[in-house]
Amino acid sequence: MTTQEWPLGRFFSFLTKQYIGKLAIQMEKTPVERYYFPLYLIGKKNGIISQQELANQLLMDKVSLVRILDALESDGFIERKTNPNDRRQHLLNITSQAEPWIGEIEKGIKETNEYFFSLLDPSLHATFELILTELITKTQEIPADQFEFFYPKKLNS
Repeated sequence: MTTQEWPLGRFFSFLTKQYIGKLAIQMEKTPVERYYFPLYLIGKKNGIISQQELANQLLMDKVSLVRILDALESDGFIERKTNPNDRRQHLLNITSQAEPWIGEIEKGIKETNEYFFSLLDPSLHATFELILTELITKTQEIPADQFEFFYPKKLNS
């Protein structure tokens, strides 16, 4: 069987495993074991990002995000605080335990991205990003009932 016969999702699945594996190696010296990017985003917007805003930025449904936040909270990296201006909303804060690692996560993500892009001819970098962005944007335009998982916010909004 050639890769031409593979479902597209198989490519994404394989590359995701490879990417996460490489990133995990980059993060070995940190106490953070998973959910690097959500923690990084919370750290960059410390105290001024809600659960819903984070879900939108991650293109993720609220149920999946709550599981991630529960794990990060259990690990002692974040805390949720009620927004004093809207008591229905929770604002996310990193803890003092997580604070020193936000820069390391940023560095690890940057270095992992650079590593993967180094595997491609430089002339393909912009095209690759454009194709991925277009696939995300176009699939968000498909009616929700055609997908098991639905991401309500557009990538560029």
